Amino acid sequence: MIRPYSKEDRTELEDFLVKQRTFAMLNGQSIQAFRDENVADFAEDGTVSLIIRADGRIVAIAELLKRHPVDGSLWLGLFVVDETLHGTGLAQTLYEQVEEEYMRPYQTVFRLGVLPNNLRARRFWERNGYVYEKDSTTNKDVRVHVLKKQLIRPE
Repeated sequence: MIRPYSKEDRTELEDFLVKQRTFAMLNGQSIQAFRDENVADFAEDGTVSLIIRADGRIVAIAELLKRHPVDGSLWLGLFVVDETLHGTGLAQTLYEQVEEEYMRPYQTVFRLGVLPNNLRARRFWERNGYVYEKDSTTNKDVRVHVLKKQLIRPE
């Protein structure tokens, strides 16, 4: 079940984030810094923060910026699936749902940033139709590969 984040989810979101040690390591952050930064981001206005549950617990989170102020595209700022569920196919299923319900209705161009050392994530996004566009740095001064997906709408 996918639904927007609410303040009532905060404690459970914190618990989910501290278990994502691999993602925090790839970001070069302590688990506490990773948790605190993402909890703060989820509380910000201007993005759509999503909680994804299965069997009564958070199994994934996503955060979207529906219209980037510079390029006008939709950015998937964060997509984290519980690392204990990697390799199960769940990430694919959840991404397809997020794209269908929360991305396609708003834009035809999607972008995201992948850490250069996260080859597994890069392969995942490329299987989902994303292609390399350029190197860039985030607003937090982290170097990323920007990947882009262009939908073709029937006329």
